[in-house]
Amino acid sequence: MKLFYKPYDCDVEEYEACLASSREIWDDCSHEWSYSSLDEKIVILAGFVLKGGDLKRAIERYAEVRSEMYRCRIHWVVFRYIWRMMIGDESHYSQRATADRIKRLEMDELLRLLAEELRMCVKRTTEFVYENRYKPNSTPGFKTYESWIVSDEYKYNDTILDVIEREHWRAFPDEDFSYYLNKCKRWERKSCFF
Repeated sequence: MKLFYKPYDCDVEEYEACLASSREIWDDCSHEWSYSSLDEKIVILAGFVLKGGDLKRAIERYAEVRSEMYRCRIHWVVFRYIWRMMIGDESHYSQRATADRIKRLEMDELLRLLAEELRMCVKRTTEFVYENRYKPNSTPGFKTYESWIVSDEYKYNDTILDVIEREHWRAFPDEDFSYYLNKCKRWERKSCFF
């Protein structure tokens, strides 16, 4: 198991190409999904967003060469990333209202929420590791590693979601509330959003 996570070290175009071809990032039913942890995937996405990458374009490039069977998992994976940053690893059945609020977002709004959560929750840190190797006539020391973590500092913080919802209501004041409430049912139909 990797202890130190880092985003890819490449330019934005190459980064986008890596994401656009990676089932490891976008398909949670593939065997490639198990190659890295959820936090490592989130760090990789955060690196792309922090470099100015466009998640929507990367996902669209990934989706255009996939059949519907694979594309229908993308929005669930995006939801899973957001859920990890907003709620944490553990599943909280008491947070169903938050899950429904996320599922009511339009795709552009969902990707905006993901990007904003990535900017807020992924932090660069320095890890100090004690070297406990005995070397004659030397003193043990520390090694430093740059690492990226998914911070739990903003757990249960729905501020960004609130802002996106308010902007939606201002942009669509005539949207019927019952239509809004039923939007989360799109996810139950297993339809493909991308």
